Amino acid sequence: MARVRRRSRYSRRTVLNRDRSRAWVYIAIVAAFVVLCLMISVGVGLLLAGQAEKRENAPKYNFDTKPYYSGDKVVKPVNARPYLFGDYAGMLTEVGITDFSVCLRAPDGSLAYDTAYDVSFGEAVEEGVSELSKYTTYIHENGGRVCAYFYVTSFGVEDESLREIYKAYELALIGEAARNGADEIMLVGLDVTEDNIDEIEKFVSTASYSAEAAVVGVLIPPEVFKLTEEEIYHAARLRSVCDFVALDLRDLPVDADKVAIEGEPSLLDSTLGEMEYYISSYSMRVVFSEKNSSLCDAAVALGVENIQIIGE
Repeated sequence: MARVRRRSRYSRRTVLNRDRSRAWVYIAIVAAFVVLCLMISVGVGLLLAGQAEKRENAPKYNFDTKPYYSGDKVVKPVNARPYLFGDYAGMLTEVGITDFSVCLRAPDGSLAYDTAYDVSFGEAVEEGVSELSKYTTYIHENGGRVCAYFYVTSFGVEDESLREIYKAYELALIGEAARNGADEIMLVGLDVTEDNIDEIEKFVSTASYSAEAAVVGVLIPPEVFKLTEEEIYHAARLRSVCDFVALDLRDLPVDADKVAIEGEPSLLDSTLGEMEYYISSYSMRVVFSEKNSSLCDAAVALGVENIQIIGE
């Protein structure tokens, strides 16, 4: 006779308990999944918000400011502020200014130091000045870099023979400045035209050679760069024979950072926008004068990180 299997009165209760345990496991898994999804959503939201804030606060223009090689020379971006030979250099380096914009030769031909080339062309050396090497050594000892600029005046001489003499004198001064501690020399005052581009190109090439280890650059106005659009490559020709070119914004008015019409860019903004391609392509610095140097902060806010201020 077959045995009758007796069912325990607790068997149904055990099945129910097991089902309830499984249900709680499922609920816990779903809850954990929901919490995980919420955490991911919050994290993604914060990340996107942070990126949006960065984009909102990011400069309008992204100019390449990495150092680069020009032959054996390293060309660095600068934040060169005006400095007069004889001033206290340590005061500037203590506040983080290490690029010193110093004038070697003024527009009238006067020199800011005592030269070994004692040639009288009607120029004068300022009273009380000393040898250039003493000034540059002092700057270097205080942690500064000599970002010199030099006004070229020889191309204003009409007589060809006399112009050659003036050019030779200026080239000798440039070589002397390099040998006496100028880290770089920017040539200012070269009015490039179709008629003189060959002569200026040769002069800049010779100046770069004369400067030996010093970096040599040329200050060029916006309209010369824009000639590229007409397939006239004066700026490119000059860049090929020196170490850097700089954009001359000395003529911008002091209020060029102000917006005239709501919603429209400022004159400074639109000028940088027009020159954005050239600034990026040539890794250019932007040059202001002491008169409109107040524009520097606005330029930095727009993304310019390679700046020099020079005198008139």
